[in-house]
Amino acid sequence: MSTKSTSKTPLLLSLLALIAGGAIGYGVGMKVEQNSSAPSLQACQQQLQSQTDQLQHSTEQYQALVTKNEQQQQQLAQATTELATMTALAEKQKKDFAKQLASLAQKKQQLSVSQKKLEVTKKKLNTEVVKLKTTTNKQQVVIDKSQQYFKRQAEMKANVEATQAQVVELTKTTNGFKKACDEFKSGNSWNWVSQKDCDNYEQQLGLLKTQQATLASQQQALTAINKEIGNKEIGNKEISKK
Repeated sequence: MSTKSTSKTPLLLSLLALIAGGAIGYGVGMKVEQNSSAPSLQACQQQLQSQTDQLQHSTEQYQALVTKNEQQQQQLAQATTELATMTALAEKQKKDFAKQLASLAQKKQQLSVSQKKLEVTKKKLNTEVVKLKTTTNKQQVVIDKSQQYFKRQAEMKANVEATQAQVVELTKTTNGFKKACDEFKSGNSWNWVSQKDCDNYEQQLGLLKTQQATLASQQQALTAINKEIGNKEIGNKEISKK
């Protein structure tokens, strides 16, 4: 038996009891009336119609109550279903939120580790940058000095070559005057020679010796510059290796 049928049974019993009571009352009333003074048939019919109307009204009220009760039960069932759905959804959202919190906590931990690694890497890079700047500055100093040495080397090479050319020319001129002077001193020369040739020879010989001394000095300076450039190149290679 369903809940709907069970809920209707007391009301039906009440109505049957009401009808039976009315009939019994009517019969007793008729008997009493007959014993005293019998009512008219029209009065009895009116009374019966009134009771019938009341019964109909009560039946309609009962049916309205049953319909309302059924509607409330349907609404309650729907509300219960919706509540169950919302509860399940809330539980699911709660689990999803818990997973998201756990994921965020894990990402936060990973981010913290990454930040620490980044700080360490940053410090190492800063140290390397300082070292690189120091090395670069040293290399720049070496390059600047090397450029100066190479410039001096080129200038000294040019000076040596110019002095060497002058020594060659002076040597030729000096040798010419020496030959003439030797002929003059021998006294057997057929050429037009004189003491002036010996004076010129002495003058040219002095100039030649001066230029030879200058050439030797320039060659020594060039050798020193070449040696210094060699040392700078070795130092530059060592700095590059660092």
